Amino acid sequence: MPPQAKRTLADRVAERLRKEILSGLHAPGDKLLPEFELAARFDVNRFTVREAMNKLEQMHLIARRPGAGTVVLDYTEHAGVDVLSDLVLAEDGRINPFVVSNLLETARLLTSEVAALAAERRSEVDLQRLSAIVSAMHGERRLSRISALDFDFHWVLTSAAGNMVPRLMLNSLRGILRNYGHLLETLYVAPDSFVEGYQHVLTALAARDAERARSLVRWIWSWRHQLFVDVLEQVEKTQAPSPARLSPPEGPGPKARGA
Repeated sequence: MPPQAKRTLADRVAERLRKEILSGLHAPGDKLLPEFELAARFDVNRFTVREAMNKLEQMHLIARRPGAGTVVLDYTEHAGVDVLSDLVLAEDGRINPFVVSNLLETARLLTSEVAALAAERRSEVDLQRLSAIVSAMHGERRLSRISALDFDFHWVLTSAAGNMVPRLMLNSLRGILRNYGHLLETLYVAPDSFVEGYQHVLTALAARDAERARSLVRWIWSWRHQLFVDVLEQVEKTQAPSPARLSPPEGPGPKARGA
């Protein structure tokens, strides 16, 4: 992994304002303070603030309009997946259940179709690489290592599917796993079960059975979603209820595993 670039003052200012926008402190349509006032607030010069504004504008979080100043945009309508990393945690430092639920739901939808494509397009080399990853998962108990291998499995699966878009999306999500993987350990509370599921996926890929591969991967992600919901419900029994409640996922249950 290449070393991360040193963060500048502009990066820090942009990060603070980005989090304020994504948390709702600055609502869509609100005007940010003028540059000189922001410079005084953060104790930096105006050039630093201007650079920070450029970064926010590139992320489509703000728009600078002549005569109107700097206006906050609705990130759900303008921003890209690069803001997800900031949305995973709520302001109180806890996981945002609504965002993680959306991520798991999207993973289920996309990855199941990727698996079907992989079954149709995979090479013998792809199959060997996936098999090696699943073999490494067997008996592994370190959750951080399991998480890394899980990412590798899906990385190779997207390669086998021959579609670059899912792989580019995984690139964007890699930072979330790096920064918050320890908070998502509920997804790996029963690693033997989903490793067994991946073994069945491998069998489907080897047989070029696209429908079976799709069904198995859809079940794996539905099961993970349900795990997250179950753990969240346990947490909510001891903490104040979250404003964003999750509903159990629709789709096949554990019986689909052998389908």
